[in-house]
Amino acid sequence: MNKLFKALTASAAGLFAAAALSLTVCAEDYVFDIPDPVQTDGSWGQSFVYYTANDEGHPGNFDATWMTSDSEVIVEYTYEGESSSKSPAELIWQTWEGGPVEPNPDVKRSWNKVTPYEYDDTTAKFSFEDIAAKYGTDDFSTVYAINVGDTGVKLTVTGVTITNCNIPAEEEEADAETEEETEEEDEADTGEEDIEAETEETEAETEAETETEKVTEKETEATTTVKETKAPETEAPTAETTTNIADNAPKEGGGGAVVITVIIIVVVVAAIAAGVYFVVKNNKGKYY
Repeated sequence: MNKLFKALTASAAGLFAAAALSLTVCAEDYVFDIPDPVQTDGSWGQSFVYYTANDEGHPGNFDATWMTSDSEVIVEYTYEGESSSKSPAELIWQTWEGGPVEPNPDVKRSWNKVTPYEYDDTTAKFSFEDIAAKYGTDDFSTVYAINVGDTGVKLTVTGVTITNCNIPAEEEEADAETEEETEEEDEADTGEEDIEAETEETEAETEAETETEKVTEKETEATTTVKETKAPETEAPTAETTTNIADNAPKEGGGGAVVITVIIIVVVVAAIAAGVYFVVKNNKGKYY
């Protein structure tokens, strides 16, 4: 009997642990997107305003009913000045009449301020229990807006996270598809920017080449102009110039003939002298 009781107890403990594990796995943190943080003017204004999916016109936004008893709101911020309250930031759970759901009679007021159970100079934490107590109920189906305001300082909210939420699977898939579409749009935008950059670069190169061609043409024109300017002017010879040239030219005739004749005579005389010399020499040989 004791063995059977122990076996049943062990089985029950195992089932409980498995159920607890499944709940832990399903619980997720929801991180709000704050692309442009806003600084308040220090007069109890709001740096963070977010309309939930419970309000009409905001499908796909965070639904406050996804929170669990283990959830807490974590707010990150910077601020300037000294707060008249203990914390520089306060959480505001907001509702109003005329929403898509009938007003919950347990809700205390439309503007419900919650103080953090823990905070420092950069972070404040708000528990699910404290939020439900200030709101009047843990049924958050009529929470239409979540706000974070300052307590007399210039507050800038840089991050808001709600932990341990039971987010439906279809919402997770929708968020994943939205992220993929955003990444594709970013890639497409990057491609268009690259094309525009290449087009602008090509246009700039074309303009530079055109300017270079224009400069070259101007330099060529300038060089041609200089050559044409420096070229001497040639005039056709006139009749008077021709006559002067003819008058100054050396005259053909006697001079050349006389020189040739003298040369011939010299040669002939030399030949005769040589002949006489040889004849005389030969005759001397005969007489002696």
